[in-house]
Amino acid sequence: MSLRLKKSIKDVMAEIANAKKNLPEKEIDHEGDPEHEISEGEKVMSIELLNEFKPVAYSKLEQEYNSIASIDSSSRYLRDVSVNSVLVGLSIYSSKKGFIYGPYNVDNPYMGISSYKKILDSVTINDKNIRTKNVVGYPFVTDIDNEYKIDDIADELRTESENIGITIVNNHDLVIVDGPIYPTPLELTGEIELNTEARVCHRIAYAKLVKERIDLVTGKNVIGIVKRLENSKKLSNDETVKEAFKKKGRKINNLKDPTVLELIDEYFCKKSNSYICTIGPFKIDYALSVKDENNVCYNGTVLENPPSKYAYYVILRTPYFSPSFFRVESLNKDIEKQLSTAFSRISERLIPTYIELVDKMSKRVSASLFIYAYEVASNYLSIIHDDKLSYSNTVAQFLLGSH
Repeated sequence: MSLRLKKSIKDVMAEIANAKKNLPEKEIDHEGDPEHEISEGEKVMSIELLNEFKPVAYSKLEQEYNSIASIDSSSRYLRDVSVNSVLVGLSIYSSKKGFIYGPYNVDNPYMGISSYKKILDSVTINDKNIRTKNVVGYPFVTDIDNEYKIDDIADELRTESENIGITIVNNHDLVIVDGPIYPTPLELTGEIELNTEARVCHRIAYAKLVKERIDLVTGKNVIGIVKRLENSKKLSNDETVKEAFKKKGRKINNLKDPTVLELIDEYFCKKSNSYICTIGPFKIDYALSVKDENNVCYNGTVLENPPSKYAYYVILRTPYFSPSFFRVESLNKDIEKQLSTAFSRISERLIPTYIELVDKMSKRVSASLFIYAYEVASNYLSIIHDDKLSYSNTVAQFLLGSH
């Protein structure tokens, strides 16, 4: 870690501790999981299989492109009684340049701090990548009646960091993002009630970052690979898929995607002990309109009717392992070559190697930031018990991974 980063982290922890001295202590909500799954909106989504339902099994897929890049980010939480901190690591793999890490080699937001307003107003931060406000200038407040959730801060900083990563590798033949091609969380869909000013302004900030992502990937050869499908019910909403199962005497109404994919594997894919089975392409549309109705933190519409996603579902199977399921997304309809390249190399854990590489390394980057920030913060702040345990586990894992 560079001296500049160390100084920035140390300075901000000292600033926060100093700001707390003359202010009353208020406990804030510490709930949050840095590895939480983002539930996508299904009520405002429509899905359509563009061809006949015909899963295709392959024994192997081939790499179709020469220069390939992949991107992922990771976040960790460091919490005091009245201060929440988010630490974000970015990892980029480039077949041209090798690994690139943010914030070590990339100028990306790597720390977000939330607290009650008096503390945030008392802190002076000289590093633009340590954030106390979102991208539309709204502070990360955690006042009792207006809380900016720690998970929301993490989602924003990771999305912004990945957007920066895409700009760095946009000269590659193919860019693979670990996650959706653009996120569509419940906050953007109107499916959940946003009953505080902070939640409304998170929605605006997130929508702004999603619009930026869409602009970055439009017309480019970029795909997103979604690993976590547990909160998705897209397949059971498609009429063609439902009809195919109806002919088999099965109903799939309201089943989650992994369950439907298990059934597809059983009924339509199995040909040998080891294969890759693909289903698609699907066209996915979202009827989204995000605007700040009361001009609390933004004037005008941020996101309106985002472009269609085109997606394939992929099943990976090998002997002695449970199958793995993925959704591959793009703004381009024809993505067979991109899919083939992404799944041409598979790890032992049945994950495409290109995204497993950046997944592991982004976690190591966020772990290194967390370890240093903890060791500095513990001299100034009252770290909560869960994060003390997390520090011990992270140090052990970090040292283990270095051998």
